[in-house]
Amino acid sequence: MAWIGGNRYLSQSEMENNATIVWNYLGSKGWTINAVSALLGNMQSESTINPNIWESLTVDYSRGYGLVQWTPATKYIDWAGADWENGDKELDRIIYEVDNGLQWFSNPNAPIVNPPITFKEFTTSTESPATLANYFLWYYEHPAETIQPIRAEQANAWYEFLSGKPPEPPEPPTGKQGKLPIWAYCRLF
Repeated sequence: MAWIGGNRYLSQSEMENNATIVWNYLGSKGWTINAVSALLGNMQSESTINPNIWESLTVDYSRGYGLVQWTPATKYIDWAGADWENGDKELDRIIYEVDNGLQWFSNPNAPIVNPPITFKEFTTSTESPATLANYFLWYYEHPAETIQPIRAEQANAWYEFLSGKPPEPPEPPTGKQGKLPIWAYCRLF
């Protein structure tokens, strides 16, 4: 199976092709289906799971590029070297970030400011895909708008695509900071 890419948005069947590659690759490295589904839910919003897409379809090295839209694009490209237009290498970059404690950090705009799990723990977590999708959004992507329930919904859909069954409903998050107020739970999912 080969990556499908280009500086364009992918169709559902093309995303499914690439999602299968991501699952096979990261699953073989010990990632749980829950973590991969959460990653895919975010990648769908960031890039349509397309390793060769530029932010807003504009080639600009100061903007985002690739599966997770590294910004600036040179954050990934300089690391990857000559073979940078390569989906497997992008997944290697994510593994490199996990192994070296990069990119995963507190987010003052998130409902839970400090990550309740490390990036390494994320990769092997059996928490719900929806919960993990929020963690990836908040502590890896760091967008201006931290409440994006579509990513959790997409993570659940990728879990069902990969496993053939719907995920278990998430348990209410508590984080290391204690329980959230009841109104905050409605905003999380």
